[in-house]
Formats: sequence, C-alpha cells, structure tokens
Amino acid sequence: MRSIATILAPAIVLATLATAEAAETAAPPPIKIAVFPFELEDFSAAAAYVPPDDIDREQLRLSTEEARRLIAASGRYNIINGSAANDPAANAGRLRDCDGCEASIAAGLGADQSMIGIVTRITRTEYAVTFKIRDARSGAIVAVEQTDLRMGANVAWSRGARWLIQNRLLDRAQDKPLFFAVAEIEYIDTSGEVIDQSADHLRRRRTFEASLRTDLAASGKLRSADLDCPPNACSVGDLTAAQLLGKAQAAGADLLLIGSVQKMSTLVQWAKFDIIDVKARKVVFERLVSFRGDNDEAWRRAAAFIIRQISDREAELTRLAATALPRSP
Repeated sequence: MRSIATILAPAIVLATLATAEAAETAAPPPIKIAVFPFELEDFSAAAAYVPPDDIDREQLRLSTEEARRLIAASGRYNIINGSAANDPAANAGRLRDCDGCEASIAAGLGADQSMIGIVTRITRTEYAVTFKIRDARSGAIVAVEQTDLRMGANVAWSRGARWLIQNRLLDRAQDKPLFFAVAEIEYIDTSGEVIDQSADHLRRRRTFEASLRTDLAASGKLRSADLDCPPNACSVGDLTAAQLLGKAQAAGADLLLIGSVQKMSTLVQWAKFDIIDVKARKVVFERLVSFRGDNDEAWRRAAAFIIRQISDREAELTRLAATALPRSP
C-alpha cells in the first residue's frame, strides 16, 4: 500500500529530478557575463576629421566600469572582464561590427552571456547609449536596449550608461512577472471506504486547482501558465516530475506547483504541495498539511490556507525570478 510518507515526501520529487538537495529556498546561481569595454560609434559631422581622443577613451572606460559595478552589485551576475579577450575585433574596439562574434569570445572566457556597450555620438553634444546581451553558447540575442537621445558632451557618457543599466537591465528584470504552472493534484484513496466518491474527489481537486491559478495571480506579480496535458492526466501520479517540468518549461513557466492528496479515512486527508524552480530544478517551497476533507467547504479552506502560505512567500519567489533574469532562451 502506498503511504503518505512515500508518496508525498520531497525526497521522492528530488530523486526524480536527480538532485539530493534539501527543500530550502535557494536563488539560482549568478549568470557569468563577460562585459566588454564600451565602444564609440561616431556619426557626428566632425567624425572624419576629429578622431577619438584621450578624453573619449577615458569616458568610455568610465562608462564600462560603471556598467560593471552596477551589474556586479545586483548580485544576479558574476562579471568576467571582457578586456582579457585576445581577439582582433575586441582589441580594435569593433565588436559592434563583428556580427555577434562577442558571444563566442565570451564563451572562450567561460561566460554564459556576453555584453557590449556602444556610445553613439550624434553631434558633439548629443549621444545615445546601447547595450546588447547575447547567449554565449548560441549567439542568440537575450536583450538589446538603448537610451533616448541625450544631451551632453563625452563627460556625460557614464551617466547615460548608468541610467541604461539601472532602468533597462536591472529594474526591468525586477518588475517582470513570475509565471507559474499548476499541475493537476494527484489523489490517492487508502481509506477503504465502500462508497465510491471519485466524482466528488475529482470535482474538488479541479476547484482547488482553479483557486490556485486565480488567487495566486490576483496580485499581478504572478501569472498563470497552462500545461499542455490531456484532461485528468497531468498530475505527478500520471507523469514523472521531469516530464512535468518539461511541460512547464515549454509553457514558459518559471515555477511549477505540484500537489498530492491522500485520503486516510472518512475525515482525514493529508496533502503535500511543492513549488519547483523550473530552470534550477530545485524545490523552493513545500508544505505538508492535514485537513478534514469530507465536504466542499473543508476543501475550500484547505485551498485558502495553501494560497496564503504561498502568497506570504511571493516577494521571495519574485526575487528568485529577478535573480535569474534575463536568462538565455
């Protein structure tokens, strides 16, 4: 006979995921990003006659250092110094024109992502700043952002870089909503009751799942993502945790909520709920609860309790997503 200890223990989920870590909240590891020196793209009327000077080069250096400082201070990234690259395009300050070659250079430095920064001088007193982030393995663009046209001579470039990194990379990632997927709740009846209550059990589980999706998304910080599963075949009892995680990833979910309920007697139900970080394959939330389960109201109260427990951790779960963004596709 299957028991609540073997069916619902987090160790079973973690074993399925091939990890032996305890079910504690853990932020994904920082992204290793190679930040290359900022480059100057001069479209001003004087560009053909006035080459970049020492002041331009110093302001590019300050812009690079400011970008690296802010990115490192966020805790979401480990900075790899792109200046260490021994590559002709990098040495010439022409990565912006090498058709994404900075990605492979970053991969050679052991980075997950590459970032180049470009100061575009429109006139001697007007400029814009751009950053471009690529996945180091595939070369795919992860993020591209640019400031509006800004007024100021070269001494203002680092201010533009600071604004861009803070407002278009770091703050925007924090504001991005977290997508979660709710798997169907597995149900095991070991009560030995003669009366068949499977229809009531199914209806109550579907109502429980709908409450999870609706109420957790009410704040706007969490959004529901639908798993591509046939009806009544999408629980941890129907699919392995790895299969469910694959479906969650395909749905664009950051988190997967799985649950199991075991009916021990007419009144007593045990329930176990886990939230798994889809990318990190780690349990970041777990609750084991018992509740009276012989009527609809008891199930509604149980759902409300679990929703409150998760909502109390909403800020922490959102922080986990902010730490992981932007991730490579």
